[in-house]
Amino acid sequence: MKRVLLIIILLLASPVAAQTVVETEVAIKSDPKVTVQQLESRIDKNMVTMTGLVEAMSNNLGQLHFLRALCFGNDDQKWRVTASEMMQIEAPNDPGYRRQLIRAFNAGYYAQKDRYKTCTAAVAMDVAALSENGRHLSTMLGDPYRER
Repeated sequence: MKRVLLIIILLLASPVAAQTVVETEVAIKSDPKVTVQQLESRIDKNMVTMTGLVEAMSNNLGQLHFLRALCFGNDDQKWRVTASEMMQIEAPNDPGYRRQLIRAFNAGYYAQKDRYKTCTAAVAMDVAALSENGRHLSTMLGDPYRER
């Protein structure tokens, strides 16, 4: 039941090689499809380094948290709250695993912090790609036969 609630929260909450912001902005103007493919490729390469789906989701939420705070201000804690709720469900009595999820969240946050300094069209493209990745991850997390 808890996993179903988590999946519903994540699905409803996400409606929507590293490049520099300038490269991304130029690519958006020239061919948006190529840019989306590049962003998705970067996200996929990052996900391969994760040890599990929950860790990958935590990293994804960390990236989304930074980008949302960048565009909407530091008072916006939507994705941090979502990550915290996920950690309470996935690691309620396992401090080691919780620390691993927090490290993944922070790694995602700082990866985006190194990539973007201002809210631009490139950020919107990255948010769209990360949201789609989050949707895929939440679908896989909802599989009752998944491994932890």
